Amino acid sequence: MNLISIIKGILNVQKKIDIKQLPSQGLFYEDDFEIHIKKAKIEDIIQYEHKYNKDNLGSIIIRLKQIVERNVILSENYTYNDIKSIDIVFIFLEIVKFTNGKPIVLDFFNDSIGKNEFISFESDNFNYFEPEDDLVSKYDSETKSFNFNGYKYSVPSIGLENSLTQFLIHKSDDANSEVYNSYSYDFLYFLGNKSSLTFNEIENLLQIFNFDLSDADKKYIRKIVKRLSELGRYSLRKDSQIIDVTAKIDLEKIWK
Repeated sequence: MNLISIIKGILNVQKKIDIKQLPSQGLFYEDDFEIHIKKAKIEDIIQYEHKYNKDNLGSIIIRLKQIVERNVILSENYTYNDIKSIDIVFIFLEIVKFTNGKPIVLDFFNDSIGKNEFISFESDNFNYFEPEDDLVSKYDSETKSFNFNGYKYSVPSIGLENSLTQFLIHKSDDANSEVYNSYSYDFLYFLGNKSSLTFNEIENLLQIFNFDLSDADKKYIRKIVKRLSELGRYSLRKDSQIIDVTAKIDLEKIWK
């Protein structure tokens, strides 16, 4: 093997992801946050496909997260739990493309020409959230959040979501477990760059956001979360047409 082949092999081991091209557009990451991906091992793919259950969305999400956790390399002082949850599926698809060495191509009906066409899942075609001018003015580059009169909105990390999931599983055996279905969990969007929560912290936040805040504040917070909910939606754009990714990607056969 000559030197050029060796260099090409080394360069092909990892791929840097531009965080500005993620659904979060890098808005909520610290300046020194970097993410690289590597190719999934055949063992990872076999396990993914073997345990895939198309009738169990929770199981699919678990398999998907495992692929990401095993195949990302982050800059120093950061872990998988620091990745923003809305970016996980995008990163997963980047790992699939990098591993397979080919694009992910979706078919769709092009309204403007009246026939089926194909479009690849990539940043050039991704339908990114475009904040209005008044929303842009609320963005604070120091805190990496949108500041709404002191309420600092930041999309939750995967670590926060996992902490809440573990908490709810723990509470599922309680006699009054159904009460947790009625609670608001909007506090997840106002915790900055936290990547984990203890059960006691979750209990305290549930108390504050569901009972201690005034009704006016709770409505204001809900309005903020709803306004920025488009950040987490995956779609592609072809001219003026929006193509829903969720309904198009076959996660069961994604590695084929």
